[in-house]
Amino acid sequence: MKILHLDLGRGMRGGQRQVLYLMRRLAAAPGVETLLAAPRGCPLGTAARAAGLDVHDLPGRQGWDPRALWALRALVRRRGVDVIHTHCAASALLGALLKGLTGARLVHSRRVSYPLRPGPARAKYLAGDAVACVSREIARVMARCGVPEARLSVIHSGIDPALYAAAAATPPPECPVLGVVGALTPQKGVAVFLEALAELERRAPGLGWRALVVGDGPLGPGLRARAEALGLAGRVTFTGWRESAAVLGELSVLAVPSVDGEGSSATIKEGWAARRPVVCSDLPSNLELVEPGQSGLACPRGDAPALAAALERLCAPGGQGAALAEALVRGGAGRLELFTEAAMARGYLELYARLSA
Repeated sequence: MKILHLDLGRGMRGGQRQVLYLMRRLAAAPGVETLLAAPRGCPLGTAARAAGLDVHDLPGRQGWDPRALWALRALVRRRGVDVIHTHCAASALLGALLKGLTGARLVHSRRVSYPLRPGPARAKYLAGDAVACVSREIARVMARCGVPEARLSVIHSGIDPALYAAAAATPPPECPVLGVVGALTPQKGVAVFLEALAELERRAPGLGWRALVVGDGPLGPGLRARAEALGLAGRVTFTGWRESAAVLGELSVLAVPSVDGEGSSATIKEGWAARRPVVCSDLPSNLELVEPGQSGLACPRGDAPALAAALERLCAPGGQGAALAEALVRGGAGRLELFTEAAMARGYLELYARLSA
């Protein structure tokens, strides 16, 4: 079976990491040949080549270039590709066109829970033989948008726990360090985290915490200004982008305060792998991962006082906070085995096999 993966992202965000993890696992599977087509010079292509994977550069410097369609049609025919697997919204359109030109089977991965807009945005997913949703919530949204339920599968994204072994072996800091890790974009809820920190200081002024905001994005300047306005400038450090594996060992508690659009949070899984307690919002997709009170704490989305209360519980002195953190870490470690790259690859192999039967 020959699988062609398409991703047009120019950065190396969560979706691109999932493509790399999946392809590495598929490359070791018997009877499977896996190829990647991606923009020339993109980080995913570079990382895939370094991993010894078969990479084909797409023409042009933009995410979409008409020449890519003809180059891919030739590639599919030359290599005898059985399944085209798209991994982003832009590549979904390209994949739908390729299916019409080549007759290959088409799989789309859908990683966000936003509804599909009418028109081409919806039609490209309806053209798929299968849509792999990274959460049950996304599958429900896709069904409401008209994708037949028989074509929908739920395959959670996975991580490589070995990448976080060093963080897991690092003892938490003596003074609490609270952190968020992710893009500084509206859906990640970093503004809620800052409001929660200000509320935490009002509720429990003697805890001596500090905080890290790890990531970059368009909201960066406004979030820095908001931190100053809340009186947090001396307590909160904006680090810019850093690898999560490198920074999680510096944290005592990981907050995931997303307010919408979340798929299957890699950050939650990374926190589990790094053996850090997780506090997340109660988005349905987050609650498919976290069992509140067992593998993490959950707060109503957008509720800064509730997030502050959860952080206060984990920072409580006298051993109470530490005991709760240890219990949540144990629970998270038990959940993690369901959300590894190996589990994800098994799900996709079963899906490809059904399509090829």
